[in-house]
Amino acid sequence: MTISTSDLTGERQVLEKDFEALSSRIKQVDQELIQMKSNLNAVHGAVQQIDKLITMSEKDGKMPKEKAEALAMATQ
Repeated sequence: MTISTSDLTGERQVLEKDFEALSSRIKQVDQELIQMKSNLNAVHGAVQQIDKLITMSEKDGKMPKEKAEALAMATQ
């Protein structure tokens, strides 16, 4: 069995196509990862804000009406 240059060239083209597809997918996943990290940071910030409001509420013994309304709006 002999392998022709055209067979090898065809195989090379298939491999190049696979390489480009994988490279493109890696770039896409990197962009998705950046977006997910941004979302994670935003959620963490929201958790910190809620913790702060809870602490303020417990410290005061009673949450002022304005704070209660703001908290109610934030959690809807």
